[in-house]
Amino acid sequence: MDDFWCETSDDEFNMHDDESLDKRDILDTFGSVYESVEFENYRVLNKEDIKRYQEHDILKVSSSLSVSRYAAAILLHKYAWNGKVLLDAWIADEDGAREFVGLPKKPAVGLQKSGESSVCGMCFEKYVFDKRFENSVGFCGHRFCTACLENHVSKAIDDGPACLFLQCPDPNCRAVIGQDRVNTLVSDEGKIKYKEYLIKSYVEDHKFIKWCPAPNCDCAIQYLRGVSYDVTCRCWSNFCWKCLGEAHSPVDCETAANWMLKNISESENVSWILASTQPCPKCKVLIEKIDWRKYVTCLCGYAFCWTCLGSVTGFECTACVNYQDGVKHDKNAEERVRNRFKECGLRYVYYFQRWDANHKAQEKEVADLCNIKGNLVEVLEKKHCRNGGGFKFLTEAWKQIVECRRLLKWTYVYGYYMPEHANSKTTLFEYLQGEAEMALERLHDCAENTLNLCLKFDDTTDIFETLKFELLDRTAVTKKHFKNLLQGVSDGLPEVEGNPRWKLGL
Repeated sequence: MDDFWCETSDDEFNMHDDESLDKRDILDTFGSVYESVEFENYRVLNKEDIKRYQEHDILKVSSSLSVSRYAAAILLHKYAWNGKVLLDAWIADEDGAREFVGLPKKPAVGLQKSGESSVCGMCFEKYVFDKRFENSVGFCGHRFCTACLENHVSKAIDDGPACLFLQCPDPNCRAVIGQDRVNTLVSDEGKIKYKEYLIKSYVEDHKFIKWCPAPNCDCAIQYLRGVSYDVTCRCWSNFCWKCLGEAHSPVDCETAANWMLKNISESENVSWILASTQPCPKCKVLIEKIDWRKYVTCLCGYAFCWTCLGSVTGFECTACVNYQDGVKHDKNAEERVRNRFKECGLRYVYYFQRWDANHKAQEKEVADLCNIKGNLVEVLEKKHCRNGGGFKFLTEAWKQIVECRRLLKWTYVYGYYMPEHANSKTTLFEYLQGEAEMALERLHDCAENTLNLCLKFDDTTDIFETLKFELLDRTAVTKKHFKNLLQGVSDGLPEVEGNPRWKLGL
């Protein structure tokens, strides 16, 4: 009996993914006909899976406790579908457990014979007792006519899920009305509603199962194990299982919530600072620009360019020539921008800018992915006469881009909340972050270039295979860099001597 409640003990409920496959590969493989898909730390359940799991638990309790299926459903529902808690309570005090859920210990039988008339306790009219009710779950012996019971149950079902706890109409009786008696009283529509409420209760009351928060999605996620709560539903919605917000690894739920609240409270200040001020590169005092001039002179006497913060000699700024590529390609420029924000007390602005830029990039990349999956793949397959997933590598690359962009976005939040005095950890983190970001940008460029070439040229096997191999390689490399980044954060960014490449074996 100790192994009574083991969710993964039965073979038909175990499914282990191939470690060589990405979780999205598995989703694509099973498509709309898969049962329950299990990843490292969670399962994706569709509606049929939920019904199957629920029925499995009910039958298990029915067999173990020697009660009817309907009584087992009532017991599990009252104990929040936690079989182990139910079992412990039943073994400790069966009578107490029965009383808690409203199951009489013994059916109240022999009070009347079938066909005999009685007076209804609700309408006080004479009626002929329906003998079928004697064998129903929770039967307590209180007599009511079928019409009054039908109205009592139907109204409760129309009122909502509370009908699952419906009790005898007698005000002094706590006996529950089970699904078997419900089925004899209500219409087919009422039966369907009652079953839907029961299925929803299985998810909503279950400790380790939650509905996908995406609109119009009827899938649920069962959390199994691990430290990461990031999950991806069958509808491609990516969210945090714990808080049901956007997936936010590598930061925890509290940090993510604090960041979003800070964004709201700081939005006006940040907008004004970004639009109207610049710190003097020399003395670090904030300067508000009030006219159209490109070159300004600080009170300390330093003249600089408003665009690139470079020194101005005469009426010319030579630094602007090299500013076209901006922070994206010039590591020295990146370092200068980072330092000027930090030194001026605008550390939040620096990290917010990058978080926001990656957020907007993510939105565009999601739209691009939808366009590729919805239209462009079909166009390419017709153009190049390739069927059966010939261009799946393109969609996989874009899925990787979207996922990595989301991770990169939240690494800036992680960086913002890192202790400023942890210099060696910060150095390792920024190194890993920089390598991952560079790999992502290269993958994005390669994916766009491959897509454009495939759209531009007709089928040429050699060119196609070369493009495919290069994109697959960049996808794998990018995935590895982000895995290193997350692993480093998970390990607490251990301090190492010398170049951090030594730690990662790169």
